[in-house]
Amino acid sequence: MSNCHDKAVELGNMVLAHETSLRLADARAAYEADAAAQAAYAKYEEFRRVAGQSQDALEKLIQLEIDAKKLPAVQEYLRAQEDYNNFAGSVIEMLRLTIGYDKPKSGCGGGCCKG
Repeated sequence: MSNCHDKAVELGNMVLAHETSLRLADARAAYEADAAAQAAYAKYEEFRRVAGQSQDALEKLIQLEIDAKKLPAVQEYLRAQEDYNNFAGSVIEMLRLTIGYDKPKSGCGGGCCKG
């Protein structure tokens, strides 16, 4: 394996060990251990799968989603997913900037990347 590949594996392991990744894993485990959260999600998914496109069906689907998001395990899991996605996106963006694939987005502080 080349040095570049070794560094990519090292970066992957660093991402997995990052607090954001660990928080997501903990939130996922808590969500999966929460019977009420699992039931709410299953109910939402089942209805989504069989529901039509009527206004009543869409309103019920929205209500099921709202009800599921009231559960603490679901709330934390969704927040952790969003934080992880933002973190992973920032890592990918830095890679893109570093290899010159993309120009920096406006607002780049100048010291973080080349433009």
